[in-house]
Amino acid sequence: MHRAYDAGMKSRFRYLLALVLCISLSAFAQTAAIDPKADALLKQMSQALADAKSITFDVHNTADEVLPNGQVVQAARNQKVSLRRPDRCASFVIGDRDEMKFAYDGKQVVMYNVQGKTWSAVDAPATVDETMDMLANKYGMTLPLVDLVFSDPYKDLTARVRTGQYLGTGYVLDTKCHHLAFRQDGVDWQIWIEDGDNPLPRKVVITQKEMPTRPQFTAIISNWNLKADIPDDTFNLKPPADAKKVEFSVPTPTGAGEQKAER
Repeated sequence: MHRAYDAGMKSRFRYLLALVLCISLSAFAQTAAIDPKADALLKQMSQALADAKSITFDVHNTADEVLPNGQVVQAARNQKVSLRRPDRCASFVIGDRDEMKFAYDGKQVVMYNVQGKTWSAVDAPATVDETMDMLANKYGMTLPLVDLVFSDPYKDLTARVRTGQYLGTGYVLDTKCHHLAFRQDGVDWQIWIEDGDNPLPRKVVITQKEMPTRPQFTAIISNWNLKADIPDDTFNLKPPADAKKVEFSVPTPTGAGEQKAER
C-alpha cells in the first residue's frame, strides 16, 4: 500500500490490504507483561491462522478522520481478502470514497484504483512475508491487519507489545468472543477472538494514543474460510486497457489504523 502514484491513489492505497491487525512490530517481546490467559488465546488464534494454507475472509472497517475544523468523523470500507501461502495474496476494497484492487502473485504487486482508473505495479519477493516487509520498509506502506497474514502471526503481533490483559468474554454481533487488550509505544489495540473450536479474530480496534484526537481503526472480520478453493486468476490482476499506469510513491499517513512502517 504505498507509494508513487497520483494524488488520488495516495490517499487510498494505504487502506487497500486491510487484512486483519495492523501495525508493523519489532522487538521488546522479552520484556512484555502479558496475562497468561491472553497470551494463550493469542497463540491459539495465531496457530490456527498459521496452519491454514488457503484463506478467505471479509472485513468491514471504519477509520477516524479529522476534518479541517477539528471534528472527528468516520470513513468506512468493505474488503474481501484472499490468501494462499506462501506466495499469493489479493484484496478488493470498496468504501465511502474509494474502490481499489490489490494482487500479489509471487512475483509482482499490482494495485488498481477503480474510480481513478490508474494502476501501479512493482516487482516483489517470493513470499507474502517478504513482500509485506518490502512494502513497509521500502515504500512506507503500513497495512492495517497485515500481521494476520504473516506466517507467524503471534511473533508479529507481540513483537513490540509492553502489556497484555484478558478482559473476559463478550460479543461481536452474535458471536461469543474472548476480549484481549494490548499496549505498546504509541498504540493501544484490542482483539476479540471467537470462543470455541474456531479461535479466529472477529474484531480489532487500534487506537493511536499519541495523537490529540486518539483516532481509532475498527475492523469487524467475518466469513472466515481456512480451506478456501481460490482460483489462480484471483491473484493475477490485469487493469483495463484504458487505465493509466503510474509509479509507486510514499503517501503521507493520515487517519487511524496507520503508522510509519518500522518492520
